[in-house]
Amino acid sequence: MKYPQELLRDIYWSFENGHFDNQTDFENALKEYYKEISGSRFPLKMDDKVLEVPEIIVQYMKYNYDEDEWEEPQEEFHADNNDYFTVGELLYKIHNAIGKKLEDDDNVYFEGLTFGAEDSPNLPLYFLDTGN
Repeated sequence: MKYPQELLRDIYWSFENGHFDNQTDFENALKEYYKEISGSRFPLKMDDKVLEVPEIIVQYMKYNYDEDEWEEPQEEFHADNNDYFTVGELLYKIHNAIGKKLEDDDNVYFEGLTFGAEDSPNLPLYFLDTGN
């Protein structure tokens, strides 16, 4: 299967925004944050399909100050409907699973996802792009 090379570019979000107990609260905060930063409405619908696979692996860079080295941990996510991810669902899951681990890092801003590889059928690996 051919996967998109880049996903969710030009989405303004900071992983410093704390944990969210539900997707609706997260989506509302994301839209507010985007409007505050850009002055425009959020450019996508939260229920739009963003990736038509039931699972995805997201890898990210994290500096380990104790070991004085970079780590490349990864998280696996499963679509709630076992078929595809929506914009809101994927961003919500990434934020809650990875955001807490990055909130004290220098690179706390979401800058999109970049396709890395296909680990197995229907299980793409994407790199989480972050900035400061």
